[in-house]
Amino acid sequence: MKFQSFIAAALSLAGVATAAVSATSTALGSGEELLLTGAHIIDVEGKQVRVGNLLIRDGKIAGHLDSPPAGFEGKVVSLDGKWVMPAFVDLHTHSFGDGVPGGRPDALGTPQVANHYLYAGTTAFVDLFGDEETLVDLRARQRAGEFGGADIYASLSCLTAPDGHCTEYGVPTRTMSTPDEARASVADLAKRKPDVIKFVYSPSDDQPSIDLATLEAGIAEATSHGIKTVIHVKTWQEMREAVEAGASAITHTPRGDMPTDIPALLVAHGAVSIPTITVHNEYLNYFFDPAILEAPMAKVLASDRVKAAYKNPDMIARYQPSFDERKARNANTLRSVGALAQGGVTVLLGTDGGNWGTVQGYSVHREMIKLVEAGLDIFQVLDAASTGAADFLGLDYGVKEGAIANLIVLDASPLDDITNTQAISGVIKDGRFVDRASLLAPAQ
Repeated sequence: MKFQSFIAAALSLAGVATAAVSATSTALGSGEELLLTGAHIIDVEGKQVRVGNLLIRDGKIAGHLDSPPAGFEGKVVSLDGKWVMPAFVDLHTHSFGDGVPGGRPDALGTPQVANHYLYAGTTAFVDLFGDEETLVDLRARQRAGEFGGADIYASLSCLTAPDGHCTEYGVPTRTMSTPDEARASVADLAKRKPDVIKFVYSPSDDQPSIDLATLEAGIAEATSHGIKTVIHVKTWQEMREAVEAGASAITHTPRGDMPTDIPALLVAHGAVSIPTITVHNEYLNYFFDPAILEAPMAKVLASDRVKAAYKNPDMIARYQPSFDERKARNANTLRSVGALAQGGVTVLLGTDGGNWGTVQGYSVHREMIKLVEAGLDIFQVLDAASTGAADFLGLDYGVKEGAIANLIVLDASPLDDITNTQAISGVIKDGRFVDRASLLAPAQ
C-alpha cells in the first residue's frame, strides 16, 4: 500500500521548514462576532439545506438569525447565495510532503503541509506515522500558537513488529513482539498523548507482523487509556481479526472480493472504515488522466516536480501494460467501499497523503470524488469528509449552535456536483476568515 522506496527518506524530514509559518487568520479578534448573511447553509448531519444567516461568536456557531442581533458590532459578510458547510478533516496522512514517482519526495515539511490543507478547506488532519519527536514538538508548538495552518493530530508513532512495515523508512518507530511488549509500548506512548494509536497488523505481508495476541493486548491497553486505535491491514481476514480484537478504525481497503459478512461485523463492533481509496487507485489516474493535475487546486498545490513526474514517458510506459488489470482492481476497491457503506458501516475520509497518487490538501477532494464513484450518497460523502471525521477525533463540527466554527464557503453546491467542493470562496477556521493567499507562501 506504500511506494516505499520513494518516500523512505522523507519521513525524517517532516520538520523541514518549521521556523516561520505564520498565523493565517484575519478579520476577527477573540470575542468578536461574525454574521454570514444570505447563505445556503448545508447541515450535513441533518441532511438538509436552509437559506439564511449564520452567527459566529468566540469561534463557535452562535445561532441562525433572521437579522443581526440588537447592538451587533461585529462583521457582516454578505454571501449572496454562496454555499456554507463544515470544513474537512483528513484522518490518514503523512505530513512530510508529497511523494514524487521515480524520485525523492517533495519534502515540504509539516507546517507547510498544514497550510496547504487549510488552503484546500481542511482544518484538521491526522498524521499516522512520521518522526515521533518532530511530531510531538510541532503539535505542541502549533497548539501554543507559534504557527497556523490546519490543526495537527497524530498517532506520533507506528506500532509494528521488528522489521515490520513502518521500520523501512529510516525513522525510529516502536516495535513489539509479545503482548507484554505491546502493553508496555502503548502505556509509554500514552504519556505523550497521541490523538490515536496506529498498529500495523498484516501477517499476510512479506514483512514481519505482530501476531493477533499482541494486537489484542495493544488495543486493550490503548482502550484503557481512552485512546482510539487505527489498524493498518492488507487482507479481509486481517480486517476481521482486527475488528474482533476491538479496533476503533480500519484503514485501507483489502484487495479481492469482500466477504459478505464484513459490513455487519464492523457495525456490530462499532468499528469504522478509513478506506484511503486515493492511495489505492489514484496513482494510475494521475499517470493516465492529465486533467486531474490540471484542476485549479492541483495547479496551485502540486509542485512542478510532482506534476512533471506524472508526465514522465518512462513512468507511463511502465504502467501501460498492466493498465487494464489495475483498472479492474481499482473498480473492485470501489465496489468494496460501496458495499461497506450500504451495509451500514461508517466510512470516513483518509487519503494516505505523502504517497504516489496524492497531493496534500487536494487529495481530500479527490477522495470525495472516489467515494461518490463508490456509490455513497452525497450526504454520506460530506459527512465522511467533515462532521463524521471530526467526530472520530472528538471534535464538534457542523452548523448547529455550539459547533466549532470551522467552515468553508463555496461558489457552487456540492450537492449538485461533488467537484464543487473545490470551488472555495473562503475558509473560516475557529470563527475567523483565513487569508488563503498567505498559505501558499513558502515556509522559511
